[in-house]
Amino acid sequence: MNSSVPSPRRWIRKGPSIADVLLLAVVPVVLVSVYTLPAGTREALVFRYADPALPTAFAAPFVHLDASHLLFNLTAYGLIVGAIYVLSRVSGRRGEFRVVFVSLLLAGPPVLSYLNLTIVRLGVTYGFSGVLMAFYGYLPLSIAEYLDSRLRIGQFRTLAPLLFFVGLLLVTIQTLRAVLDHPVTVAVDGSPASVTWVLVATLAELLVVLSLVVALYALSITDGEPIGQQLRHAVGQSGAFEFAIGTLILFLTVPFATFPADPVSGTRVVNLYVHAVGYGLGFISSYLYYVLGRTES
Repeated sequence: MNSSVPSPRRWIRKGPSIADVLLLAVVPVVLVSVYTLPAGTREALVFRYADPALPTAFAAPFVHLDASHLLFNLTAYGLIVGAIYVLSRVSGRRGEFRVVFVSLLLAGPPVLSYLNLTIVRLGVTYGFSGVLMAFYGYLPLSIAEYLDSRLRIGQFRTLAPLLFFVGLLLVTIQTLRAVLDHPVTVAVDGSPASVTWVLVATLAELLVVLSLVVALYALSITDGEPIGQQLRHAVGQSGAFEFAIGTLILFLTVPFATFPADPVSGTRVVNLYVHAVGYGLGFISSYLYYVLGRTES
């Protein structure tokens, strides 16, 4: 372990720099500012599948039509991005955090909005949860970097995919539960047709594949060094080990909140598709940036 790497407690006591505070505050300020707009203005900014437009593709993810939706996303943003920020600073990766954060914030809204069009349907989409899931896709990479550099557990290139696939496994389980409880239909020649069992079979097969992938990655994380020895060293790092446990609990909890078994909430339906896509894109883009950056250095 690099002894020059400070503990999470030190960074938390010291606090973030003013530049980082301003950067992290951009999202809450924009979300709250947009919410203060008249209801009619906000409704005009949602992304409509039947009439897609680039301005609304950018704007829709920052639009919330009710306070509970806004509060949920603000809380989740604080927990997820806050954890990633501390992990990155303690791991000596603040520069990478800034690049990935800004990239996901700028590219995520239009990309995720237009990816909604891959499924033919009527309706609209809005809310920050898709972009939030892209940040969540960055979390397994940040945890892996922290475990590797700070606690000497595993190797970054093995741990990051392992955590990602564990998250994807939980996402698939939750999606399967939602599909079983809420039959899915699509329009075929103007008539509704059920695709529930097609989705169930696909998700079940995916669960089997993901279980095998997770098992294979789990077997290779120690890279020859006994896992017991790695854990004993990690437990001895007071504060650092507890913080790792906390971030892992957060990581494992998020799918249960963002992929509810009942995706229908009043007149609003949770967009499980864009949540899953956001998670995947967030991980892939941040992982490639980290790996390519390490290769060049």
